[in-house]
Amino acid sequence: MATTSERLQQLLDGELDPADIADDPTLVSLAGRIYGIKIAPVQPVKSRDLQPSAASGITEVAPPTSMLIEVIEPEAPAIQAPLPVLDMPPVAEVAPNRRPLIPLALLGTSILNLFGIFGYLLGSLCEPSDLCPSDGYNRINWASIHEITNGNGWSLTILDGSFGIPDLVAVICSLILVVYFSGRK
Repeated sequence: MATTSERLQQLLDGELDPADIADDPTLVSLAGRIYGIKIAPVQPVKSRDLQPSAASGITEVAPPTSMLIEVIEPEAPAIQAPLPVLDMPPVAEVAPNRRPLIPLALLGTSILNLFGIFGYLLGSLCEPSDLCPSDGYNRINWASIHEITNGNGWSLTILDGSFGIPDLVAVICSLILVVYFSGRK
């Protein structure tokens, strides 16, 4: 009896007849693929139709099957080449520079303006009228700062009980900036 590889070689050489390979489902399948030969499969005989033999001492663990299962080996994983490591100097850790110098200056400017300090410093810019710093209007109107040369750019100070919405916005926003820039480290 020829081994499987010999029978396969005979099939490839064309030396086997369809009747010779009818009992081997693998060779039938290969002949159908290679040569286009349609071979009627062998009718399997079920074990219940066979005559029991007294000499048979074989116990089947699983039911017989005629399925052909092809096991495909997995491909080897791709080898990852290590990336070249460049000699770089260590990165110096830089602490965030969050000094509140500018927000403090804005807060100071807003508060000093409320008390009229800028009227003493910039009062000479105002043309003589009834609302100039010489008349007691020492606080700069932030909404009208572009009119600092006439009376529309000046108002009474907080000491006289006068303040405006732009003054409140300037103080509150600069205070928020001071807290934001000095609170985190």
